Order: sequence, then structure tokens, then C-alpha cells
Amino acid sequence: MMNMAYWGLTETVMDLNAMKEFELKSKLHSIHLGITTNDLEVIRILRALIEPITLFGEGKYERRERLKKVLLFKYDRLFHGKDLNTAISTSSEAKNLYDVIKAFNIDMSNVFANKSIFGDLAQQDSVPDTGDKELFYTEGPEELKQFRSDLASHCWHRTITRKRYIHEYRDCTDQFEHEDDIDRYGNHLTESVTLAYSHLAAERPLTAAKFSPNMNYIAVSSFCSYVSLLHYHPENNLPLAKTLDNGSKEMLHCIDWAPGRCVIYHQDATPVDDKELLLATGGSGGSVTVWRPFATESASTVKTHDDRINRIKFHNFKNMVVTGSADETVRFFDTETMQEIYIQEGHSHGVHGLGINGDGNLVSSGDLHGVVLIIDIRTGKHIFQQPLHNGKVTSIEFHPVYNHLMATAAEDNSVKLFDLRKVRPATSLLAHTKLVSCIQFEPVYGRFLATASFDTHLKLWDAAEYKCRKVLSNNDAKVMGVNIAPDASSVVTACYDRTIRIFNTQLGNNPVGTPKMFHRDTIM
Repeated sequence: MMNMAYWGLTETVMDLNAMKEFELKSKLHSIHLGITTNDLEVIRILRALIEPITLFGEGKYERRERLKKVLLFKYDRLFHGKDLNTAISTSSEAKNLYDVIKAFNIDMSNVFANKSIFGDLAQQDSVPDTGDKELFYTEGPEELKQFRSDLASHCWHRTITRKRYIHEYRDCTDQFEHEDDIDRYGNHLTESVTLAYSHLAAERPLTAAKFSPNMNYIAVSSFCSYVSLLHYHPENNLPLAKTLDNGSKEMLHCIDWAPGRCVIYHQDATPVDDKELLLATGGSGGSVTVWRPFATESASTVKTHDDRINRIKFHNFKNMVVTGSADETVRFFDTETMQEIYIQEGHSHGVHGLGINGDGNLVSSGDLHGVVLIIDIRTGKHIFQQPLHNGKVTSIEFHPVYNHLMATAAEDNSVKLFDLRKVRPATSLLAHTKLVSCIQFEPVYGRFLATASFDTHLKLWDAAEYKCRKVLSNNDAKVMGVNIAPDASSVVTACYDRTIRIFNTQLGNNPVGTPKMFHRDTIM
């Protein structure tokens, strides 16, 4: 049946319009638009675009697909081949569409990158802001200058080591063998990963569970004010090794172990002795506690923030701890002296997501309004600051091998893969149907990405093409956190039903020290 929009047109114009519509429809499935999966948000966007909010027999999926089609067709009709400012000033419909995309933070970067459709608009949107920006400096003590100098040297040596490791792998590995390894590991994730153990770990809902660097223990934090250390001996039903309690009544929102010796940066990656283990916890009252669970001096507590601590991370330089808080700051302090090194400002809302790259030179933080800030801590400069999500940024992770790859998760149910070399999102994953609470790359070689969500699922995505390889259920309980073992043999989830669940991801007897399965598009 002929489209009624073509009535009254000549045959040539009808043919051109029909071909254009066919071209756009064919490209619709290959273009990724960063649209939320929240159905209420989709309805609000349709209403703002003056489109029907629902059609007869239409479900949530069909409504979202219709919104994608509306956005694509309107952008092509209103902006293609036109000057952006002219189109907005001469058409109220174009201005409305532009305002809606900005207001709802819809990611159209992949559409702009398609030169055949939106190349001209991409160039216009990439014009830098010419507004006045004042550069100012904050005076710091001499100790901070020395700290930055030592840190720069530390990061430089780690970068050289990592690059050497990658080049050695390139030289000794055939490209086809490399791709076969990637496919084999992806198939393993799909076919073999299953629930191995589950264990009731606390009296109240859990917030995090993390493997120790030597794989002997699992630390579990919860809405209680203490940390449970469980022996990682699943055959003995994960017996309790120790309870860490400093007498505080603060709920523990986050925990982190001091990192061990990674095979990427150390040729002699020996296990950490129990007495050398270091654990940091962040509480709802803004206090950080550093635990030495099996040493003589067991704990040191310091008040670092004015509000709750949402994320805590150990830095690989002298066991420095980095914290992100609801008081809108990121703070760095020394675990040996328990003294604050410096405060990093820049957010206008509470900080929730926090990530540190493997070389140690970049710290990324995300706030409650979806803004991601990347800081070069060697100089203290902001090198990137943009709203990437339509909601709270909950988790940020860097790829362990390729430090230019960063993943962010948020309240808008999506995960975005960001390439720092291109300064724009590389891929948007509509990962879950509810808030994505935590993400992590496999820590050895970054072979897969684990995402946890309040929709009760844990998903494993291969790091070559970012396809979802496995969906794991957590017994209808919200997943509060996920952590991958240092040797990538297991994944543990901390759930709202007070239970930790351990999934086995071990691939046969493949030793961890063998370099396998790097990122297909980057290394070759």
C-alpha cells in the first residue's frame, strides 16, 4: 500500500522519497542510539516531541523502537544538509527536537559518526565552545609538588612496562590464533559459566563483596557496621575467618583491597601474604577505616568527608586511597600516615562513581547528574568533563590492559564504553532494565566485562565485540555489587537478600600467566 505522505507528488519525487525512507529503515537496526530503557522516560520524550505516547497494541519494546525511528527520521529531515543554527532559527520543529535531545541527554554520537547521513551535522556539533573560560590555579604545599613528581615517575614506569608486555604478545602471537582464542573464550562464557556456591553473609542487605589479592578471603560489607571476612574455601561452605568492627555505627557503603602484583606490570607476580593484606572501608558518616586484618595493628580510622562515602579505591602508588563522596569531592590520602594529600573539586553534585586507570595517572569520577570528570592527578588538571548519562553514574572502570578504554554505568540502565583517544563514547550498551549498580572488567587481561543490576541479573559481555555472552540470575534479588577474582577464575555478587553468589568462570587448566584474549580491534 502506498504511503499517504506521497499523494500529490510526481513520480520522480515519490521514488526519491521512497528510496530515502528505505535507506533510513535499513540503517535503523545498525545504528545505536543512546535512549533509555525506562518506559516512563520514553513516554516523556515522545510527549516532548509532540508524538503519540502509545499506539494500539504497542508494548514497551515497540514504543522504544518507534522513538528511535522518530528521532532518526526527524534528524534527517530537519538537519541533513543544513546549517545547524539556521535550521534551529527557521523551524520551530527543529528547535524543539534539538532541545529535547539536549534536555534528555540522548546519545546521538554514533549517528553523527555516520558520514553518509549526518556527517555535516557531526562537523557542526564538534565545533569547540568559544565562550570565555578562565584558567586558575590553587596553591598547594611543597609536599604536594613532591607527591606529583614521584607519582609521574611511577606512572611512567608502569606505562613502559605495560606497552612492552603488549608488544611482546604481538610478536609471539599469530593474528588468527589470537581471534580463535577470543572466540573460544566467548563460547566458554556462554556454555560453561554457572552458579557454583551461595552463602548467607550478613544480617542486613549487602553492599559489596570482594576477593582478597591472594584469593584466600572474601570481604563482605553490608548495612551493618562491620566487615565479614570469609575463607574462600567453597568446599567447606565459606567459613567465617574474622569479623572487622571498629565500634562505629556507620553503614558501610564500599570496600576495597590494596592491589596485588598484576602480571601486566610485574614479571614476578607472587601471592600476597596474609599479614600484608590491606582493606579500606567507607562509611555513611564520611569516615575511612584502613584494616590490616592479620597484623598487630589492625585498624586506623580517619574522618575524611562531610557526607557519606559512596566509592573507595586503592591507588597502585604507595597504597594511596581515593574516595568519592556525597559532599561533591574526591579526596586522596596516605594510608601510612593517615593524612590527607589533597582534595579534588569540580563536581556540582555528589560523587558516586570512581575509577583509576592501571598506569595510575588518571582518576575518573561520576556524579548524581550523569557528569563524568577525568583528572590527570600528575598535574591536577581536568582533561575531560561531560554529561554522559541521563542519571546517577554508579560505577566507572578502566580496561586493565588498554588504559584508554573506560566503561561507565548509570541509573539510566545503560553502560557506555568510552575511548579517551576519540573523546566520545565508542559504544553504548543498553545493558539492563533497571539501574546498573556495578561493573568490572576481568582484571587479568580484560577479556570480559561484568555488569550487575537491580533487575536481579549479572551479565557477562565479551570485550572484543561487547556481545552479551551470559545472563546469570541471582534468585530475584537486587545485585548491589560484583567482583571478579584476581585470577579471573570466579565472579562473586553481593545481593540485597544478604547472600553472596559465586560463579565459576575458570577456562580448563589455562594458566593465568599465559597472555590470551586481548581486545581484537586494538591490539592487531
